[in-house]
Amino acid sequence: MILIFGSTHDDVSYFEDQLKNKATEKIFGKYDLLTGTMFNQNVGIIYGGFTNYISAAIVSRIIAKNYVVLVINVGKGSAYGDGLKNGDAVISRQVYLGEVNQTGIQDAILGQIPRCPQSFVVDPYILETLNNSLNKVVRKNNTKIGTYVSVEKVLHSPKDLEGITSSSGVIFGHKEDVIVDSVTGGIALACYLNDTPFISIEIVERHIGEESTVNSLINVINRYSEIGKAVTSFIGEITSNSVIGGK
Repeated sequence: MILIFGSTHDDVSYFEDQLKNKATEKIFGKYDLLTGTMFNQNVGIIYGGFTNYISAAIVSRIIAKNYVVLVINVGKGSAYGDGLKNGDAVISRQVYLGEVNQTGIQDAILGQIPRCPQSFVVDPYILETLNNSLNKVVRKNNTKIGTYVSVEKVLHSPKDLEGITSSSGVIFGHKEDVIVDSVTGGIALACYLNDTPFISIEIVERHIGEESTVNSLINVINRYSEIGKAVTSFIGEITSNSVIGGK
């Protein structure tokens, strides 16, 4: 199974329309997992995990019950730095857990859970394949490959990230290509612990410190069909390659 994960129904509605042979089951009695086929590949679609805690739990439960070969997170996030703008599609290169700090009591560096890596790195083949699919559908100046930082709070100002940023504004060694959300870190952790590949692609809704507006949200939603087409093409491409298969 390839699992597509979103925070809201808008994030995944495009993929629901593409799915054939649909069936639904409950996860934790609260979240609907829609299953079916796409390019003769079993695909699961789920939404509703708004935090890393929930996304990690949902993904772990689904992996435990199914043979999951890849998890794809879709949705929207906030930009940190000037390298991203509203409407940009950003593919994850690597993911950091922004609120983990075990440096005082464990032999760990900032952002690192002991016995886990500091950052969860996306498989290069999966990254390249999704990027190629994206660039066939979306204008190239609206696509980026960036660093994800996952936190558990709404960020109203760049000062909310002071604990993990340097005096020059660098966050985990990055500045211009950083997107912040609240779910990808949990997905990355669950996939790491279960030895399952993952990737995230999100649309920039706003910069941290800016208010969300109706126009910025509409711009994100208008991009969802393009992202849906790219991810669907990616699933077809990656399924036909022997590197990713499954039932």
